[in-house]
Amino acid sequence: MESTAGPRKRQQATSSASGSVAPHLPEELVRNILLYLPSRSVHRCRAVCKVWLQIVSDPEFAVDHHRLQPTVPLICFLRGGAPAGTKAETETETTTGPVDVDCCVDAFDLGAGGSFRPVVRFTDKEERCRGGFHIHGSCDGLLLLSFEDRFYVCNPATHQWTRLSTPLRASWFAGFYRHDPTGEYRAMFYRGRWPSEHEDYYIMVPDSRRGRGIGLPAERDGYKFRGQPYGPPVLRRGHLHWMPRQTEAGYGILAFNTTTEALTVMCPPVVREHMSLAEVGGELAMVSCGNNNDTMVELWLLKDYEKEIWVCKHRIRLPAAVKMSTFTFDESWRMFFMSEEGVVVVTPEQKLVHYDMNGTLLETFPCDNGRHLKIAPYTFKESLVRHEFFEAQDCNAGDHEDEPELQPPFFQGL
Repeated sequence: MESTAGPRKRQQATSSASGSVAPHLPEELVRNILLYLPSRSVHRCRAVCKVWLQIVSDPEFAVDHHRLQPTVPLICFLRGGAPAGTKAETETETTTGPVDVDCCVDAFDLGAGGSFRPVVRFTDKEERCRGGFHIHGSCDGLLLLSFEDRFYVCNPATHQWTRLSTPLRASWFAGFYRHDPTGEYRAMFYRGRWPSEHEDYYIMVPDSRRGRGIGLPAERDGYKFRGQPYGPPVLRRGHLHWMPRQTEAGYGILAFNTTTEALTVMCPPVVREHMSLAEVGGELAMVSCGNNNDTMVELWLLKDYEKEIWVCKHRIRLPAAVKMSTFTFDESWRMFFMSEEGVVVVTPEQKLVHYDMNGTLLETFPCDNGRHLKIAPYTFKESLVRHEFFEAQDCNAGDHEDEPELQPPFFQGL
């Protein structure tokens, strides 16, 4: 029998039969649009039709998607309980004991109008969230996180995770990186002189129970580092870089080649009371300022890596209300973020304030009733790329069913 359906109904029937709800959109155009969406939106688009599912399931799509995602800072805060620093907060903990709060980590995209994207969400006792949760490193969309002294390598975009073996005694975390010759993601630790008489660096790989020592940096031009490296490192040009510190022959930047796994020393552009390394515009940068009474912040870029030529790109005079104590650089959390778009500072009112390179106030971003607001010293770039060590973890997921305490809580609220 000849169909009596109109052109629109016949077109809908044809679309349904082909498994695509948008046959008029070329696949290449759909792919290009999906490449610029956040990971959570891409996951939702998988359910639109078979064609879209096929597009986002292609491994090459994940690689291109990661390449096009913005590099953004991570904002950490707590939600729930009493406001920070208030009498109510103290009274609540005194009368009812530790309270449950939401521990939150968001990616803050200044280029998208100051949007917040959830990365980590879980609920636990406030004391454990504030003192037991740490972000140790970020590399290729993977985060090295710890909670209650257990280390995990996680992919927030796919919610995959695997454990890192317990570090040796008297060890301090130093860096997280990808070893290109093997494709492994490795964590680097510094081990002090106690309980042994020797200090050294060693590396650990997810799902491997053994660490491997790599020694100490070789002496060069009289430089000799003693003790653990200062501050969180910056990963650029295939090297981990730690903030400048004083040595026996002046100030130096400790650098670690992630391919050869050798430690060397670089010279900072200037010496200031406050100095910190960062990544700005894809280049290694140093943020510096003078004493606590100074409001001038300098941004130095390493324009020629091989010759170690630094250029002072910006000098920003911030308002006197911004205290230089905000720029304390040797902590695992920070109260500022600096990029080519300006400076973002955490205020005592628990807001993010954005200044341009001239020190002019541009915008203020409230943090959705968040408190104990802090900025992680690492940037984040989402990735849907799948890794073999996560696949092995997924296959062995049943091994941890009897040990729920070994599973990380980081994605419970997402």
